[in-house]
Amino acid sequence: MHKPTYKGRYKGIKGRYWDWLSDFIRLRDFIKYGTCITCGKKFQRWQDSQAGHFISAGNSGFALLFDPMNIHAECEYDNAFNSNHQISLRANLIGRYGTVFVAHLEGRYSEAHFGGKTTKEWGKLEYKNRLEILKKEVEKLLKKV
Repeated sequence: MHKPTYKGRYKGIKGRYWDWLSDFIRLRDFIKYGTCITCGKKFQRWQDSQAGHFISAGNSGFALLFDPMNIHAECEYDNAFNSNHQISLRANLIGRYGTVFVAHLEGRYSEAHFGGKTTKEWGKLEYKNRLEILKKEVEKLLKKV
């Protein structure tokens, strides 16, 4: 059984969920694309990537924080050190998914950040249920690597 890569970003069940979600994102994108969505750098292994947010984790609100379509595999430089990575990331998201997709994410951000629309954080039971589903998805993806 897979043990998730420990990121230490959050504590408790929220932290466990992030660890599994990060692995899911990196596996998903490695299998389908194999490259950093921002700069196109090729990954040798899925573990060489990081799960990076288009709408940043600090500004996304709960609605986008754990949304798999807001998170994509990035190289360490673009995710952690390139303060302008969203420019290329946005262009490449449009290339992958289209302008409607990106406009939808940006609209959800605007609703939460400027429009006062909030999404309540999940309770422990919701985290637990979603975590069990996520673990199964990660195990399926691991069989494809």
